[in-house]
Amino acid sequence: MNLPNALTILRLFLVPVFAITYNFESLTMRIVTAAVFVIAAITDVLDGYIARKYNLITDFGKLADPVADKLMQITAVGCLALDDRISPWIVALFVFKEVVMILGGLSLLKEKFVVQSKWSGKIATVILFISIVAILLTDKTMLSKQNATFLMCFGIVATIIAFFDYAKMYIKVKENMQKSRKYKEKN
Repeated sequence: MNLPNALTILRLFLVPVFAITYNFESLTMRIVTAAVFVIAAITDVLDGYIARKYNLITDFGKLADPVADKLMQITAVGCLALDDRISPWIVALFVFKEVVMILGGLSLLKEKFVVQSKWSGKIATVILFISIVAILLTDKTMLSKQNATFLMCFGIVATIIAFFDYAKMYIKVKENMQKSRKYKEKN
């Protein structure tokens, strides 16, 4: 196991830690919860950087890294909705988009094609990260549900743009695979 994969596994372990610490309502625990989320984000950046710089990219990392990211994001958004900090439709939209993307990624994986992250996805992740941390660090009395939901909408818009970017890539890859199969069948 290499360092980037170990960081990804650490991020997977941080998901339940986040969920547990979120349930405590003191200022200290809000800071701890936000810190867990920030640490997860830092490990995401580090594992990608280290993997690319030292050529430690693995199929496990290509698959597990986005899964760890999405689990943390879904957990954070889910906790915020369950705590009535944001509107539940954000969770529904976010989960729907992620399920579709995971199914699309698995479909391509069956064809031995591993989807790598795109800049639109990275930008969406950063916007969601900033929104979630801002909500985590504020008290319910300081940031209303309506304002927190509005803040999350920036991340949702970026996520939808990323979704369509990945969908275009998916369609192009599937078309190329189909052309390749037809060519092989003719020859």
